[in-house]
Amino acid sequence: MSTKQTIKSIMPSVVWNGLKSLKEQVSIRKAERIQSRRFMGWISREESTDKARIETRLAFDIHRLEKGLSHIEFRDGFGKGVLAEISKRMVLLEKADAGYLDNPLYLQGLAVLHEYQHRHEADGYDLSQVKALFPEHIWNKAYKYQPDDSINAGSFIMDTSSKANNLSKGFVELSEHRYSVREYSPEPVSQELLDRVYFVSMKTPSVCNRQATRVYQLTDPEKIRAALKIQGGFNGYDMPPVLLLITSDIRAFMNNGERNEPFVDGGLFSMSLLYALEAYGLAACPLNAMFNLSQDRATRELLSMPEYELPVMYIAVGNFPESVPACRSTRRKPESIVTRI
Repeated sequence: MSTKQTIKSIMPSVVWNGLKSLKEQVSIRKAERIQSRRFMGWISREESTDKARIETRLAFDIHRLEKGLSHIEFRDGFGKGVLAEISKRMVLLEKADAGYLDNPLYLQGLAVLHEYQHRHEADGYDLSQVKALFPEHIWNKAYKYQPDDSINAGSFIMDTSSKANNLSKGFVELSEHRYSVREYSPEPVSQELLDRVYFVSMKTPSVCNRQATRVYQLTDPEKIRAALKIQGGFNGYDMPPVLLLITSDIRAFMNNGERNEPFVDGGLFSMSLLYALEAYGLAACPLNAMFNLSQDRATRELLSMPEYELPVMYIAVGNFPESVPACRSTRRKPESIVTRI
């Protein structure tokens, strides 16, 4: 008999179980500290000057500008604060990357600025204040830049008649042509279609088939407005006809080692849901649910969401209008993310 077995045999079970619980709590706190320290130590900060973290901030701001460029009601002169950030990150990237002229994020910065310049030029809008935000060489490079299919940014007009036969398309074609859409036609979304989408999404794998994901479907315009006001990331757009909140039921998980699994399983389900919406010809846009404590509390009160569920993400849903601007959101090349071992 081992020492551990001997101690267990002579120790009252209540004491043994108490010590076991204490050890588990110590392990949990240690894991939380290490995970938090690692995360906070490596995130991109305002003052970051290394290439990878500059690229993070630049990608974020390029997409913010793309969203403004993809509004149906285009507003001349928008985004000066974002443009100032793009200028700052492009200058920093020139210092951090000797090959910046071939850097995809730097080139996307030129591309999105190129569209911004030429859209305003076509409207006869004076960009002298915006021009002053940029070094002259970046401003001139952007004006002359010729985007191509591999390195691009900005917006394009999606002809949504191309979505009519989505169910007959193969997965590769379907996924290649899925874009986030933030503006929708006024017609209501068919509940029958939504139910088909949910049915398809239920094939999503989950840890040990525990199927922890839950979906809150909002169709009341006032409740949607209230939810998105709390969420704070859909400003400037009309309310979507349908808003879905994806959550994970924590009761489906069993130990601290699974503490991230609610978001893994919820994320997998959400992507299945987005593809199913696309297949059934519905427009959609994922929206973050990275709530602070106040947002979390207000959302729970609004939707009567219990404490044992974790919010994962919102998805705005509607029917496609006849045509709609969309962000290009250029993706990295596969070889830039794959490590072969």
